Amino acid sequence: MEGLTKNRLNGFVKLLKLHRGETTTAYDEVAPVYDSFVRVWDDHIAAPAMAYYNALITHYIKPGALVLDAGAGTGERTLAILAHSQPAKVVALDASVRMLEVARNKIQDSRVEFKQGDLKHLPFEDNTFDLVSCSWVIEIMDDPRAAVQELLRVIKPEGIVLYAFCSLPEGVIGDVLKHILDKVVSKTNPLTHLLTQDERPFHHCVHSSLKQFGGGLTTVATVAKCCPITLEALPCHPELLSPAISSGSNQ
Repeated sequence: MEGLTKNRLNGFVKLLKLHRGETTTAYDEVAPVYDSFVRVWDDHIAAPAMAYYNALITHYIKPGALVLDAGAGTGERTLAILAHSQPAKVVALDASVRMLEVARNKIQDSRVEFKQGDLKHLPFEDNTFDLVSCSWVIEIMDDPRAAVQELLRVIKPEGIVLYAFCSLPEGVIGDVLKHILDKVVSKTNPLTHLLTQDERPFHHCVHSSLKQFGGGLTTVATVAKCCPITLEALPCHPELLSPAISSGSNQ
C-alpha cells in the first residue's frame, strides 16, 4: 500500500508538471494513476462545472446521435455521455495508447468505439458528428484556438462543440494565482494549464454559450458551426449552419 501511494503521488506530480504541447508519451506514463487524479478534480474542484456540463450533454445529445469524445483519456467523459444521453455511437479518441487501454477496460458498451488519433488533425471527414465533447484538453494544447477549429470542422451544420477548460480568473484572484504560479514553476517550462481571456477559443453569438465556475477557474462553453474561433469579435458565418439552425437560436 505504501508503494502504491508513493506511485500515485509521483504520478500526480508528473501530471502537475505537464505543460502545453506535452508529448503523448508523458500521458502514457501517468495513465495508471490518472483516474485517481481526475476524480478528485471532477467530484470536488470542478464539480459545479461538471454538473452543468452533464446537463448540456442531456440537452444537446438527441437519441441516436453520433458523438465524438475528443481527448477522451481514460473514458470518464465517455461514461458521462452514456449516462446522461442516448447516443447511437460514441467515438472515444485520444492520442495516448495507455489512456485508451484504461478506458477500454472499464467501458463495456457496444456503442463505444475507441480510436487513437491526434486532436489537432482529426481522422474524420468534415460534417461527421452531431456533437463533439472535449473536456480538460484544449488548455494543454499548444494552440487552443486551432484545436477548437478542428473540432468545429467535424460537426454537422446543426451540430455543437461542447468543451470545458481551466481558465485564469480575472481581477485580484487571477493576479494572485498568476503570481503564485510564476513562483513555483520554471520560466523555461511554465505551467500553462490556465487560459487567459485573450487565449480562450470562443465566439459570442446567439448559437454559443459560456459559463464560468469556481471564481473563473473553470469554464464550460458551446460553439456552433458558424463561430469563427480566431477572434471573438468577428461576425458569424451563418452559411455554415443548417437552415433550421440559422433561422433561430440553438439554445
